[in-house]
Amino acid sequence: MTENNRITENMAQTVVFLETLAVLVEKSPESYSADASKDLAAHIRGMADAVVMDARVDPGLLETTRQYAALDWHNELVAVLFAPQHRPKMH
Repeated sequence: MTENNRITENMAQTVVFLETLAVLVEKSPESYSADASKDLAAHIRGMADAVVMDARVDPGLLETTRQYAALDWHNELVAVLFAPQHRPKMH
């Protein structure tokens, strides 16, 4: 693997992390109001978009990273969203 691919892969992982963080913030407004959660999630998604554009993340690599991350983050997301303090807020 060349250093160039390694950097791209890290950037794809960064984008997926930010996207996942946005979902967590939006669906779990424990510390924020619902509106504030949506605003923060939109800001985080904007950061992810900026990374994609500025780092020129390969779309194929990004999609593959998203697919693998969906498997990795699924358990984490479920654990957070179904924690006792969040259950009353779930629809």
